[in-house]
Amino acid sequence: MPNIESKPYRFLIRNRLIAALSRSTVVVEAKFTSGSIRTAREAAEIFRPVFAIPGPVTSALSEGCHRLIAERVADIATSLDEILEVISPLQMR
Repeated sequence: MPNIESKPYRFLIRNRLIAALSRSTVVVEAKFTSGSIRTAREAAEIFRPVFAIPGPVTSALSEGCHRLIAERVADIATSLDEILEVISPLQMR
């Protein structure tokens, strides 16, 4: 909303809303402390599919995605078709 000061707790509320409104969450190259990682964890808590598309293992920009995959919070996504297969209803395939 315009003219409303940004507060850290509002970001957490926003992340929960995004997770709840989405059919799935796809995280692309996120740092470990990224807001995207928080959204992915929120989505997993309400049993929404979570996918991660990490970059190189050596990249700090990919640490969050690799951690989500290692902790089995997210599945690794290798293609759009793979994601659509999980989130599309059977009658639409």
